[in-house]
Amino acid sequence: MNSTHAATRAAIYARISNDPGHADGEQPHKGGDGLGVQRQQEDCRALADALGWDVVTVHVDNDVSAFSGRRRPGFEALLDGMKRGEFDAVLCWHTDRLYRHMKDLERVIEIADTAKVSIRTVQGGEIDLSTSAGRMVARILGSVARQESEHASERRIRANQQKAERGQWQSANRTFGYTRDGQPLEPEATAVRQAVVDVLGGKSIQQVAREWNTTGLKTAMAGRVQKNPHTKKTMVISGQWTGRRVRKLLVNPRYAGIKTHTIVDKATGTTKTVEHKGDWSPLIDLDTFRGLVGYLSDPSRIKCTSFERKYLGSNLYVCGKCGGKMKAAMPGNAAGRTSNRKSRAYTCRDHAHVLRAGEPVDDYVTATVVERVTQPDAADLLGNQSADIGGLSVKREALQRKLDNLTDLFNDDQIDAEQYGKSSRDTRNKLAVVDRQLSDATRTSPAAALVAAGVSAWDLWQSMSPTQRAQAVDEICTVTINPCPRGQRRFDSDYVDITWRRAE
Repeated sequence: MNSTHAATRAAIYARISNDPGHADGEQPHKGGDGLGVQRQQEDCRALADALGWDVVTVHVDNDVSAFSGRRRPGFEALLDGMKRGEFDAVLCWHTDRLYRHMKDLERVIEIADTAKVSIRTVQGGEIDLSTSAGRMVARILGSVARQESEHASERRIRANQQKAERGQWQSANRTFGYTRDGQPLEPEATAVRQAVVDVLGGKSIQQVAREWNTTGLKTAMAGRVQKNPHTKKTMVISGQWTGRRVRKLLVNPRYAGIKTHTIVDKATGTTKTVEHKGDWSPLIDLDTFRGLVGYLSDPSRIKCTSFERKYLGSNLYVCGKCGGKMKAAMPGNAAGRTSNRKSRAYTCRDHAHVLRAGEPVDDYVTATVVERVTQPDAADLLGNQSADIGGLSVKREALQRKLDNLTDLFNDDQIDAEQYGKSSRDTRNKLAVVDRQLSDATRTSPAAALVAAGVSAWDLWQSMSPTQRAQAVDEICTVTINPCPRGQRRFDSDYVDITWRRAE
């Protein structure tokens, strides 16, 4: 190892696992304010001055754990500098700042010994990696540091579990719609409530995202600084909403006053999510939340709940020849299109059996449906809108308890994997049915809203999105586009059948 002298070139390494610090009145953010690593650097510089060493470089990993195993850019740069002989010694506040994994220590030992780099710590003195005794001490210190990290992790997990069981509010970052201490925050809370109503009423998630962006609502992460994982450049989070972010928000049980935590069985590796009633004010009631989750999770509805349709009949109207769905076909003069068609049309999606001008069909269907829902017997078009939501919720809770009990029996080796698999599949299938029933019970019916509007149905229709209009049509009738005589260009309603789903 190099002896201590005035010309010794030193590198400082500073690291802190969690830096929640922030200026007064500001939101905590990833990376905090850097004061933790700054204090370490100040102490290391004081040690360098006392030793008469010149600090030639500083490497920092702020808000980066050495226990998690995640790559530490500052640590890697330090090792690269050792290999290239850029400095003669390393200064750090304590050995646990430098390493907590044995694999990291072994890398330090190998490189430092080869490059003849000495290591000094503010709290622990010099580590002599050139001798077996020194390496033994370093490994012991590493084992102690790792045990401390594992023990701290166990305490945090247990503390979080206890908070969950008590239903205590807990969030690493502020949750949209709430303050940091779990109080409803306006206008975000109202926006969440309205989004639930709108989506259950047929509005697409993408449309909700567009409306929130238009009104200036930002995500709770807006304004925070983070590093782009691809470009490695620092960037400020814009806080713009996307359909994916809105959907993730809507299925978050926190908004229904539910606190969840995951229990891991160490023997089998299986996990179980447990729910507890939270001690904060929910923004939506539990039954509505269950229905919303069921509605958004249904594979047959994912597309229509995520994307706003542009035309009424797309994937709604039926081909009169093959029974397949119709799709919207754009004019031929659009970019990249070779058709000579002058206007939008509907055509058979799978076989192109039928082609019909789009606007006249939409106008005819609109006029017919709106006129029908204003008739005195329009309620006959609707299905039974009443449902025992309370009974469905009780049934769901019983099924969930059964599923949890099956998991416990499997973990206790009271049933084998085959029994667990069959029973859990059956129970999950029953849960899916109940969730679908809940979603149908809680979802607002666009057709029912039109019927309830009576003579104002046209005004309501005008305010609906194309998706809501299509859902209303789909609820009460089937629109079939039949082939018309060859050469006929004028629209004729005789070749459009509208069949009401319930008897007149």
